[in-house]
Amino acid sequence: MKIARTQILVATAVALLIAWPVAAQETADSLGSTKVMEEIGADTDPTKPVAFSLRDEFARLNATTSVNSLIFRVDRLFLEGLGVQGPARGILARLDIPVNTFSNPSTTETGLGDVYMQALVAPRIQGNFVMAGGTGLVLPTASSTKLGRGKWIASPAIAPIWLFPREGVAYIKIQDWFSFAGQSNRPKVHYLTVTGLILRRISKQWWLLLDTESNTDWLNEGHTWYKSGLLLGIMFSNRVGLSVKGEIPFGQYRPGDWTIKTSLFLTRF
Repeated sequence: MKIARTQILVATAVALLIAWPVAAQETADSLGSTKVMEEIGADTDPTKPVAFSLRDEFARLNATTSVNSLIFRVDRLFLEGLGVQGPARGILARLDIPVNTFSNPSTTETGLGDVYMQALVAPRIQGNFVMAGGTGLVLPTASSTKLGRGKWIASPAIAPIWLFPREGVAYIKIQDWFSFAGQSNRPKVHYLTVTGLILRRISKQWWLLLDTESNTDWLNEGHTWYKSGLLLGIMFSNRVGLSVKGEIPFGQYRPGDWTIKTSLFLTRF
């Protein structure tokens, strides 16, 4: 456990360091760094920066229990004068506002979930390689104990990214989630997610995404579970797109049976 905590502290320090803008080399045929940042945790075409999206996520936990989240997401670029060369001129901020519904045989509750905010910088480093970094923050805004964790949660992240001009992107995202404040009667949170993703464009309109993620709970003897997903996306026009994704969790400690995500989004151009 001491080794694991040391690794997390090192990853956090690296994330904070690379979040500062640095001068970088520009490659004409590569996808823009800002566009790639928006794919870290997103399901959209990497050549189309998101303005906002509406995503519905339905997760079946078991035969009688499910959770549904309707998530409104907004992306904005701030501090564009920071001096980063290329298209990533500033800090990309993201805001997720969820409306959750928890349902089992004895009760059904609907209300506001925990709001998630994220800020990332991904300066171009060399060629088709990008190192993105920043942090997320979960706010304990849920209207019920069944709809959120009741904790403030920080989530620093780093992600080495490989770009394939006009074809897609691949990355590995390492993100540590830990609670530092909140309701004293709610369980503390500390877990690590590692996500490997490959996104490939099939045509000008269509793209496919494959990913696998591990989730390690440091507060529960390092118990780890996994999930894999397959996404199909389409652009209806230059600015409007739709994606549908299925996810299957697996492993001894998996929290559910399956998840379906559907996202309708509008790009900035």
